[in-house]
Amino acid sequence: MHLKKSRLFALLGGSLLLVLMLAPGTALAHERRTIGNGKYDVVVGWSGEPTYVGQMNQATIRIMNAGTTTPVTGAEKTLKLAIRQGASTQAFPLKAAFGQDGYYTADIMPTRVGDYQWIFTGDINGDAINETFDTADGKFDAVQEMTGVQFPVALGDPAQNAASVQAAQADAQSARTLAFIGIALGVIGVLVGVGAWFMRPRPASAPAPSTRPVSEQV
Repeated sequence: MHLKKSRLFALLGGSLLLVLMLAPGTALAHERRTIGNGKYDVVVGWSGEPTYVGQMNQATIRIMNAGTTTPVTGAEKTLKLAIRQGASTQAFPLKAAFGQDGYYTADIMPTRVGDYQWIFTGDINGDAINETFDTADGKFDAVQEMTGVQFPVALGDPAQNAASVQAAQADAQSARTLAFIGIALGVIGVLVGVGAWFMRPRPASAPAPSTRPVSEQV
């Protein structure tokens, strides 16, 4: 009897969570939409929100038959995801979440602050899909700076930090190169000076004074 109650509570809890995700106006930052010629209800959003730059996250999509809470399985085999940010676009493989039928995720670490577009193409059970979800619409989160949650010392944007480190390394390398050039020129100057000293013209030697008596020299 106790086991049956536990299963009942677990089922009710799962159903309540799903209803909250589908209900409009909830605090969860996800976009809800009906796609595939009205056959499927989907919920799209980040697995972790707010979403911060430089932190591992997941793009997620939950797929159900329209008007129901019946999950659609097997979509990871035919549905494709590409994520666009600015001028950059990359494909990310979808995978079915273990133990959560109809729930699919793609691992991503956003490395730039701003809005992202998720583009789903392919098909679901043979129904063509071509849908774009944009954080600029405000229905799910754009990627944010981490400085607002860093404590006690703000570390800044990882991308900017990396750029600063690269610039410092480049400056150090330039300084080392100039130092090596200066040393090489100094060595060359010393060698030229030594060579010039050895090659300098030598003065003619004066005749040695005679040691004979003066009377013999006349």
